[in-house]
Amino acid sequence: MEEIDLVFKKLTLECVEMLRPFFTNNECRICDCTIGGTFIWRDYHKTEYAVDNGILYIKVGYPIPAFAPPRSVGAQRLDIIPGDGQRRPNDTIQEAYKRIIRYCVSKGETARLCSVSNTVLNGVLKMFPDSKFQTNRDWSDYLYLSDDLVYLNGRKFAGQRNHINRFSREYQTWSFDDITSANVSAVKNYIERFAREFEKDSSVYIEGNEKTLEVLDNLELFRQFGGALTVAGKIVGVSLGEITNDTLYIHAEKADTAYHGSYPMLMNQFAKRFATDGIRYINREEDDGVEGLRISKTSYHPIELLDKYMVELG
Repeated sequence: MEEIDLVFKKLTLECVEMLRPFFTNNECRICDCTIGGTFIWRDYHKTEYAVDNGILYIKVGYPIPAFAPPRSVGAQRLDIIPGDGQRRPNDTIQEAYKRIIRYCVSKGETARLCSVSNTVLNGVLKMFPDSKFQTNRDWSDYLYLSDDLVYLNGRKFAGQRNHINRFSREYQTWSFDDITSANVSAVKNYIERFAREFEKDSSVYIEGNEKTLEVLDNLELFRQFGGALTVAGKIVGVSLGEITNDTLYIHAEKADTAYHGSYPMLMNQFAKRFATDGIRYINREEDDGVEGLRISKTSYHPIELLDKYMVELG
């Protein structure tokens, strides 16, 4: 029987609940495989989707046409290969990769994958050993042990503790509050003010701020949560995130650097509040090649940089 071509539709907020089952697991722990990471950047990446035979196909058009690894409900499913203990995509997912190739051939396009984790890359290379792949340090997510960011124990975190202690001394009226319907308008005002005061000629920066406001308007839909750091009732920092299994993902982290130690205090309070029982890891996402972000995120001693690969299927 002739195969019906995949029909892609624009990814919109109306798709969140329908597609949520495909994101209920994230073995690779990269932020691109979360609801937030996918939907926040859907317009920036010109994202489209198709669901067929129980498989979610996600296609992006920017910066170059590519597909996210196909997902079945619950995971990018990986099975143990008998005899060698290694993992590979199961037969259904394996056929989904082949379907991506056939689709691209029919459109005269290169069959290309994006946001491929190390584990998935190994499976892809077993299926398509002639594939070419590359990564970029700017794309790598920073993964931390949650206890490290909650407790900041040991000499290696002495600098962060010093900044937090100074913040507490200088701004004794500080507080950290959950974002609720009672303060969400004030939080949105802060994000808008932050975007104006720290304006950058960067499409990524602009899109990130706009979508942060969208998330604040749809916290329940996204199943995200957040906290606001305040001094004398004035918001000086905001964080937003979500949880998938044992990992807390921080999708937005903005603070007013005029308040010394605001970023370390915000990060630590967010971790203390939301990295509760069962949360083993915290993903603070990539640095996008921004030197200041790289220095800051590295200073918190990640246990791993989660590489993401672009793969041209052989």
